[in-house]
Amino acid sequence: MKWFFDMDNPVMSALGTAADLLILNLLTLLCCLPVVTAGAALTALNDLCIHLVRREEGSIVKGYFRSFRLNFKKGTLLGLLFLLAAALLYVDYLAALTYIPVMNVGIVALGLIVLALALYAFALLSRYENGLWATLKNAAALAVGFFPRTLMMLVFTVGLWLLGIHFVRWGAPVLLMFGFSLPAYMCALWLNGVFNKIEK
Repeated sequence: MKWFFDMDNPVMSALGTAADLLILNLLTLLCCLPVVTAGAALTALNDLCIHLVRREEGSIVKGYFRSFRLNFKKGTLLGLLFLLAAALLYVDYLAALTYIPVMNVGIVALGLIVLALALYAFALLSRYENGLWATLKNAAALAVGFFPRTLMMLVFTVGLWLLGIHFVRWGAPVLLMFGFSLPAYMCALWLNGVFNKIEK
């Protein structure tokens, strides 16, 4: 049975990754509690997920708080921009329900575009030294340039949350344990190839 406990064993490796993602999700929830710090928390989460995908050694907790501290200012500002965009879209969605329900199709589409930008932007901010405007421009360019990956990232992220909300009995615990970290990890798997091309 010694081989079973070897970290090169796929089963043990998967269990180790699941444990890391659980820790990352709890840290992200904790650091998102003030709301205004959500951007820095998501930036740190993306940073650590890239480290996990690349199998880079290091402490999950120390690495998370180090990234949170280093990206606090830019991550917080970026998070506030996306929170503002989400709030405006939500208000428009509620207004459209009352007055012009058909407009909600367009509002949902805009929401998915904003989400796609966010998935790229926080990952980019965690890896590269750029201003917010440059990060957003690069996020838009990559979202369009790597559209199949963008689509997979959106389908997985939105699908997980919709399933979790619809099937509350099992979905709520899953979202509590992996609602942020699992989508971030899957996105990191798809983005790793993109980042490798950029870094070469």
